[in-house]
Amino acid sequence: MSLEQNAVIFAAQETQINARNVLAVLNLLITEQSTVPFVARYRKEATGGMDEVQIRNIHEAYENYLEREKRREYILDAIKKMEQMTPELEKKIRAAETINQLEDLYAPYKAKKKSKGMLAKEAGLEPLANIILGTPKTKEQLKAEFGDQFNKPDLKIKSFEDAYSGAFDIIIETMAHDTEVKDTLRADFWKDAVLKSTKRDKAEEEDKEWMKYKDYFEFSQKISELKEPKAGHRFLAMRRGMTSKTLKVDVVFPEEVALGLLKKKFFGAGNLGCLADLELASKKAYMNYIYPSLDLEVKSELKRISDETAINVFGVNLKNLLLQPYLGPKAVIGVDPGVRTGCKIAIVDNTGKFLADCVIYPHEPHMKVKESATILNAIIEQFKVHHIAIGNGTYGRETLAFIQENVKEVKEGKVNATMISEAGASVYSASEIAAEEFPDKDVTVRGAISIARRFQDPLAELVKIDPKSIGVGQYQHDVNQARLKKSLEGVVESCVNFVGVDINTASAPLLAYVSGIGPGLAGNVVKYRDSHGAFKNRKEILKVTRFSPKVYEQAAGFLRIYNGEEPLDATFIHPERYDLLAEWAKKNNVNTKELVSDKELIAKLERDSSLKAELGELTFNDIVKALKAPSQDPRTEFKSFEYRKDVSKITDLKIGEWYPGLVTNITQFGAFVDIGIKENGLLHVSQISDNFVEDAMTALKVGQEVKVQVMDIDYDRGRISLTAKQGAQVNRSAQAAPGERPRRDGPSKRDMEKAQAPSPALKNNAFAGLKNLKL
Repeated sequence: MSLEQNAVIFAAQETQINARNVLAVLNLLITEQSTVPFVARYRKEATGGMDEVQIRNIHEAYENYLEREKRREYILDAIKKMEQMTPELEKKIRAAETINQLEDLYAPYKAKKKSKGMLAKEAGLEPLANIILGTPKTKEQLKAEFGDQFNKPDLKIKSFEDAYSGAFDIIIETMAHDTEVKDTLRADFWKDAVLKSTKRDKAEEEDKEWMKYKDYFEFSQKISELKEPKAGHRFLAMRRGMTSKTLKVDVVFPEEVALGLLKKKFFGAGNLGCLADLELASKKAYMNYIYPSLDLEVKSELKRISDETAINVFGVNLKNLLLQPYLGPKAVIGVDPGVRTGCKIAIVDNTGKFLADCVIYPHEPHMKVKESATILNAIIEQFKVHHIAIGNGTYGRETLAFIQENVKEVKEGKVNATMISEAGASVYSASEIAAEEFPDKDVTVRGAISIARRFQDPLAELVKIDPKSIGVGQYQHDVNQARLKKSLEGVVESCVNFVGVDINTASAPLLAYVSGIGPGLAGNVVKYRDSHGAFKNRKEILKVTRFSPKVYEQAAGFLRIYNGEEPLDATFIHPERYDLLAEWAKKNNVNTKELVSDKELIAKLERDSSLKAELGELTFNDIVKALKAPSQDPRTEFKSFEYRKDVSKITDLKIGEWYPGLVTNITQFGAFVDIGIKENGLLHVSQISDNFVEDAMTALKVGQEVKVQVMDIDYDRGRISLTAKQGAQVNRSAQAAPGERPRRDGPSKRDMEKAQAPSPALKNNAFAGLKNLKL
């Protein structure tokens, strides 16, 4: 596939990256059909060491250019087919630099039926329109001069009044479609216009939740400020209110400024006899055409900008979540808390393989505390478990307290019990992937398995869930869904390839995100592995059905084989470099196994300037890094986190007291913090630090531990205001009365708490030794 030269230049200008490097990136992505992770890691010499963000930006700019040119050619072709093209119009269309400018030029011609102005032109009234725009004569004088000269009864022009009216139809549309005026007003709108939102009269009838938009019942802000990333959430909130028919949102711009611009362009010079009618025409042109067009354009552009910001925030949060600390290969008990239907228990071994499940009933109305603790103690002993992961949904805090207070091994500190986010677990448990993995288990058991596995390796488990369901986004259902999907898939792909994948243990959903593979081929890899056993070396991957040499080139470096026949297969070093390293090892009378394990040998290789010159500095440095740290997993290992034990619900909180917490989500206006209860508190951007923080993303990240003070509590809406500032002012008068139970806006129960028959307490054969412990 050949590259469009002008598109390459455009992409270089848009990204402010050297054109030579841009060309190299586009050749790799488009001509050679390489993936972004492959280019970023294994073609650094060609790209100058660009990261994935830069590479994706180049590709997007290139596609934007092609989209604009495609639209330009369509407009040229459409107007030519109408036989309306003139040399001047074609010149303007070919010179247009933006989609908006192209649409302005096309606007007069794209109506499905002819406009009044077009019909008037066909009736021969354009000369009269030009006369009106340039004469000091009044309407009466023009009528006396021309009489019935412009009459055409067959075209419904039966009198001078008809002709005069038709001429003004032409004048109105001429004003409305003047690209110079539109461009000037467009710039003025973005500089000076204000977006104003007000409450609709019948909001209460249209939307039951109309009060949640009360902050925008009388709100206005300059659109120049709203297009800033930190304000994007405001427009999305207003737009949601507008969609629900609670808010009326309009772009406000001084009408006199717009009319003055039209007057200056069309009838500002000279004493015109039809001035009053021309002023009325300019008002119609502005109010009926120009203003609605710019109002829609501004809202569309604000939506695009807000979408982009929200999607970027979502992407950063998702990346931090996927790359959060992990436990690694250790057996785990997963607990999906419940009340009436009990707590679902699932055990997975150190590879994530499901072993057994049961249900315990430590809470009301059953209160089988002793029996439940006995079962957990037996499970811990039989399966040598040292970690218990508890979902943070309904009764998660109470379940953690029960385990800490009643399970012997936990009380003695031999087993760690912690709450983790279960966001998306219910989505996974009801998915086709979960049904294929565990066809004989109900959704509650699948949810408990997912909780255990995501504690072991968040990345490996969360790739099975639609990123939108993981709970780290902002207005994710309001933004452009195609762009969101593309962006989040790119984030997941980036994380998976950043960490690397053990091909002998990875699930098909995880393998699907490896560079060049995809869902179909991932399934083939798993089928081959199931039939032939573990892969012994990377070359064997080529035996998988449809695993072509091109796919192998893109994927091999990211697929790890530990304890295989080739030591380099456990590193990020690409097989295309094996021969060169083997040759170097032979010259130094060693083999590649020694090269991976011998620090002195690696140091010797690092000093080899000729090898560095042959490989290129960036590639050489990556190989040395891979030899020094073969696994190169960028994630840190999990460390235990404890909430305050005296808190399990919102009424337990005390204004002014400090609580340890974990950041669960970051938005443009602040961060949400889990302090150990159902409701997350809001740490507003203004409360993050004693020093000024403009963007919460620069100060915090998802999964980060923080210490926060409760400033205020809105019990009616279940909202908690937090601060991390020392000496912040708190609203102590807002403390709840003892025993007061706040109303919560969030879902009262998770999907998996719906009424359904619980699993038998000990229904897996692996529990044969525990039969006498049934509840």
